[in-house]
Amino acid sequence: MSLGMVLEGGGMRGIYTAGVLDYFMDRDFYPDGVAGVSAGACHGCSYVSKQRGRSYRINLGYARDPRYMSFRSLLLTGDYFGARFAYHRIPEKLVPYDYETFEKYKELMPFYAVTTNVDTGKAEYFKIKDMRREVELVRASASLPLMARIVGFDGKKLLDGGIADSIPIDLMRREKKKKNIVTLPQIEGYRKEKNSLSWLIDLVYKRRYPKLAEAVAERHIGYNRTLDELCELEDRGEVFILRPSRFVPVSRVEKDTKVLNKMYELGYNDAEESFGKLMEFINTAH
Repeated sequence: MSLGMVLEGGGMRGIYTAGVLDYFMDRDFYPDGVAGVSAGACHGCSYVSKQRGRSYRINLGYARDPRYMSFRSLLLTGDYFGARFAYHRIPEKLVPYDYETFEKYKELMPFYAVTTNVDTGKAEYFKIKDMRREVELVRASASLPLMARIVGFDGKKLLDGGIADSIPIDLMRREKKKKNIVTLPQIEGYRKEKNSLSWLIDLVYKRRYPKLAEAVAERHIGYNRTLDELCELEDRGEVFILRPSRFVPVSRVEKDTKVLNKMYELGYNDAEESFGKLMEFINTAH
């Protein structure tokens, strides 16, 4: 049986996923493929290179560093999350990325970054083969409208993958993953509402990128439809969902390390408490 994993984003709320993944690494547990969106793609990078604690060190170690994320960075560079610092300085120097381990396992555990094409408003899925060069795809996956510059890659203009496909379960099913683990940063019962900044998105993007503006305006519809699909797949024994067992107020741009640590520990503990059921899910014939 082929097992996939889908990691939703959520900005700094995604530290929940980092906790889940660190527990999995403590148990030496890995699937046959990982798809990450936005923050999920960022945390997924450390998981597929088997670097336990790396996401924690980055997010809590640099949460208050204006080079990592700040309105100062947004004003000076066009990116709230400093592109050069977050995607080059950190992995190349400060919290080194294990490129060799990624290379060793990239075929055994393929890693997909999900982005949105601003010209078409549709999702673009990339299987990462060279993390040094294609880290720009991870950056694109996490580049929120209004908060980041459009990322160019191989002639395509890309932004946050969550716009077009926040929870890419269909991608993993197309990749023949018969069962999938899905991590979500919101509690059970959460439903997405229409973006309150759609008017500003229209003002900034609609004239040049009308399909992007349309995708943002309709994002909540597709997102909630996917949640319904996940419930059906869960009932059929095809999906195992990990989500926060209790509500922790964490903003997308949270800088309070105590809050971030609480969310991380919740992810770790939820994964630990659910691991037995997860093993049953995996081992049950489907």
